[in-house]
Amino acid sequence: MNSKIRTSHLERRAVVYLRQSTLTQVESHRESTDRQYALADRASGLGWDKSQISVFDNDLGKSGQTTTGREDFHRLMAAVGLGEVGAVLALEASRFSRSQADWHKLIDICALTDTLVIDHDGIYDPNDFNDRVILGFKGTWSHTELHGMRLRLQGAKLNKAKKGELRCSPPTGYVYDPEGKLVIDPDEGVVAAIKLAFQQFRVLGTAFKVMRYFCINDIPFPRRRWRQKQIGTLYWGPANLSRITTLLHNPTYTGTYVYGRRRCINVIEDGQIKKVKIQTLPQDEWKVIIHNAHEAYISWEEYLSNCERLKQNSPVSLSDGCQRTPREGFALLQGLVICGKCGRKMSPRYHGNGGCRAAYECTQARKQDGNMGVCWSVAGAAIDKAIADHVLEAISSEQLDISLAVLSELDDQAQEADKTWQLRLERGRYEADRAIVNMTQLNQKIV
Repeated sequence: MNSKIRTSHLERRAVVYLRQSTLTQVESHRESTDRQYALADRASGLGWDKSQISVFDNDLGKSGQTTTGREDFHRLMAAVGLGEVGAVLALEASRFSRSQADWHKLIDICALTDTLVIDHDGIYDPNDFNDRVILGFKGTWSHTELHGMRLRLQGAKLNKAKKGELRCSPPTGYVYDPEGKLVIDPDEGVVAAIKLAFQQFRVLGTAFKVMRYFCINDIPFPRRRWRQKQIGTLYWGPANLSRITTLLHNPTYTGTYVYGRRRCINVIEDGQIKKVKIQTLPQDEWKVIIHNAHEAYISWEEYLSNCERLKQNSPVSLSDGCQRTPREGFALLQGLVICGKCGRKMSPRYHGNGGCRAAYECTQARKQDGNMGVCWSVAGAAIDKAIADHVLEAISSEQLDISLAVLSELDDQAQEADKTWQLRLERGRYEADRAIVNMTQLNQKIV
């Protein structure tokens, strides 16, 4: 038995800690998992009774970059801090943690409670200076190794992306052909739904109205999933705002290959990485842009116009002077009334039961200068009535012709919706015919 292992250590538990970063590693790299479980036999060989050996394996499939979500690591730290553990065993330092802060915190607690650290290389006493140096180097090397692996993987991905060969999950409306090239989905129903969404955005102007158009007309929206065991599986469901805005913001539909539109930012709270935030980058910071890489649904210019329109539709008040979409309310001239004193836009304010009385107020000076007063305020009823009367007086035969043209456009939209339903009916008939043929063949085999 090693001289570092004393009776005081053997009287306490030996904890074997297991961890692998992903569930894929747990399923595919069974040899590594078996080696970690074998540490229980090593603890038994070093003198611990089998009843005193605990195996913590609930962190299999969880990343070691942070302790968030790793319940067994917290159990281990608590048991060591209470002096219940004589030794902690892991295959290597990276199994405990990839973070130097978490690694050194564990070493400090082990030193305070006289707990040994055991890996496949040896037995270490955190209170021994030489062992403490080696443990510190192991933690540093684990962190350095992770950094090096990340750089190599990211460099390889970027190099392949610059050639337009890095394959990612394609957006709905595209699939990969047998040669690995991105092509338009062969399902006509999927293509019709995607084109209808872009067409309706040109007419309606907002993503919410496009979503509402699909829902009111009971038109399902397609989605292909690319997870394991669901690769390329097509699902139809109701359109939602997130899917419509994702469609409009995706430059892939312009026939452009893009890489590096987003980046991950670690959110640190109380010295720990609590979550990873996805940040969308401006276009001039995208790493790879290759135009005309595949067939397109819309032009690049229309995509830029759509993005600008979505930005203008944002209800958030910005200081760039952009026109924003008015929100709900009784006021007729939201975002259009200009203050006669300072020239800034006035905001609607509602009073009375249910907000039935509207007024226009200029509060921009208060927001910018810290002034608690209102620059100008005026009742909205008189202004709204005057504008409404003026608009009704201005209606002429030309305006009626425009209204008829709008009705004709609505009729065209109804025909597009009917086309989508016809494609669904055709797909249903095809699947029914195929089921009948399969049933007939099965009956013939039985006979």
